[in-house]
Amino acid sequence: MKVNKNLQDAILNLNSLSIPRTEIVIGRIFSKPGQLYKDLFTEDEIKKFQNNLNINEQQLANIVNAFNFVLMHVVAERNLSQVEEVLGQNGMSQDHIEVFRQQWIQYGNEYSIRIREKPIAVQDVLHSFNWKISLQVDESRLPQKNVANFMNVDGKIEDANDLYSFDARNPATTFVFETKPSGETNKVDKFSIKFQKAQVQELFEQLESIQESLDKLI
Repeated sequence: MKVNKNLQDAILNLNSLSIPRTEIVIGRIFSKPGQLYKDLFTEDEIKKFQNNLNINEQQLANIVNAFNFVLMHVVAERNLSQVEEVLGQNGMSQDHIEVFRQQWIQYGNEYSIRIREKPIAVQDVLHSFNWKISLQVDESRLPQKNVANFMNVDGKIEDANDLYSFDARNPATTFVFETKPSGETNKVDKFSIKFQKAQVQELFEQLESIQESLDKLI
């Protein structure tokens, strides 16, 4: 699990809370997977955090967002002990880690089921997608050499790869995406990404890795 400054700040702020308060905060996060802090706490509770506990709205939001991320990681990787170790290495007290562990023991299974069933909300949706392989013929010098020079006595080509330039053997693939904001029909944004052959191969290898992680959630 990667740790950034937001998570480190969230750990620091959570450590400042008493154990009973920490149980309430972590319990609320477990109760509504993936929700924002305003969906977990009332306005009066948010004011009490600020006035009585010196936790402002931004800090409370950061705690909620950070531990939503932590829980998503636990669900995906099924590695609670490793996550606890990372939290400890980044300053979370053992008492607060124990609260997190006990909440997971009590609510973790239900949380996992709910987070897997929860639809993912996105601001923009994919409107259309297409791709093409392009090769600049003027720049590729096709063919690189005379075909006859690569034929053996039987008239067969000895090494077909040598017939073509580097550009020809490594064509570019262009992916074109069109997206539009959810609920809007007229506004469409278009962008494209160009990949070389090696990059396309790496992309699909990464997609396979992502698919394996998604399969663990099913």
